[in-house]
Amino acid sequence: MKSRTHTFENAVDLVKRFVIPCSALLFSVSATAQEKASQLPVAEVEKPTLFDSPVFIGLLTMAVILLIVIIIFAEVAKGAIRFRMEEDRKRREAGGIPKVLLVLFSVGMLAAPAFGQADTTAVATAVSGTAATSSDYWGMDAVTFWLLVCFIAFEALIAWKLYTIAMERLGTFERRERLAEERRKVKATVKQPTLMEKLNRSVAVEKEADIMLDHNYDGIRELDNNLPPWWKYGFYVSIVFAVIYLFHYHVFHTGKLQIDEYEEQLLQAKYEMAAYRKKAANLVDENNATVLTDGAALSSGKDIFKTNCAACHGAAGEGGVGPNLTDDYWLHGGDVKDIFKTIKYGYPEKGMKAWQQDIGARQIHEVASYIKSLRGTNPSNPKEPEGELYKEKNDSVKSN
Repeated sequence: MKSRTHTFENAVDLVKRFVIPCSALLFSVSATAQEKASQLPVAEVEKPTLFDSPVFIGLLTMAVILLIVIIIFAEVAKGAIRFRMEEDRKRREAGGIPKVLLVLFSVGMLAAPAFGQADTTAVATAVSGTAATSSDYWGMDAVTFWLLVCFIAFEALIAWKLYTIAMERLGTFERRERLAEERRKVKATVKQPTLMEKLNRSVAVEKEADIMLDHNYDGIRELDNNLPPWWKYGFYVSIVFAVIYLFHYHVFHTGKLQIDEYEEQLLQAKYEMAAYRKKAANLVDENNATVLTDGAALSSGKDIFKTNCAACHGAAGEGGVGPNLTDDYWLHGGDVKDIFKTIKYGYPEKGMKAWQQDIGARQIHEVASYIKSLRGTNPSNPKEPEGELYKEKNDSVKSN
């Protein structure tokens, strides 16, 4: 335990001795570069340098920080190895640091000067104003950018490997495995609760005295029991749903609110009703017929009337063999439904044939509506009224 404590004390001391000076050095380098840039002639000041690129400064800072982390982890790993070597004489002969660690750390230290040389070359190139001015990497040329990225990735790999070695030598992973094994053993001996028991988990009745509060309301004591897990999970899910609902409908407007859906459905129903009416025009009969008022229907009814009805009732409906269709008297009713029925089934005993086999329901509806429009037209030479007087609902005395 003393060796572990000594190892971490060395790491802290290393941070104090190394991190602060390196940070000061980094800031001083940046300040010196800016000061030199301000002292250059106007023609040279206009040429950008690598230190004008915030990405380069960020990558360089990251590389330095990772280098510090590597050194700290190396110190921790070295102390951990020494601790383990005290327990194992054979490892002491290995020299204190595993071969993998020595190889990685040596390669990293060898890569650092190369990185510095490449960096210096890139800086010189940038100051000369040749490559940096045409850079596509935020003020850096491609070589410098990828060298920094690769070096940082390499440092991260070394830092992770050193961290793994330190944790292994300190026995962290072993302790985790032992704890996990102990939990598995305890779990194997204890009866596992069912799903319903987990969802309704609460303190047992015989242990309620442990969670009894001092609150007393007319002899009723309060328990500090936990909420059922199913209720808490439902509450958490409702919170997540509320946030998603808010952004979906009221922030990003990617969803339709109820009023928008209602208006869209009304419009859709209007189109569907119009299409249905076009297809279901022939479904009309004497029970649901109404007076058509659109010009196209009346024009079609007029053409059918002249072709099939004018011979008996006259071209203007004034009457002939058949009765006058322009006055207020009707033999079989003057409502549009009555007229529809008369045309459809006819009255053969009175000379009126049934037209349902010759023309369709839509055409009968149009003819009946056209006949209703002839009321009060007063054609020349009208036939005398026949039948009974018909009164419209919205008129005192109407016929036909």
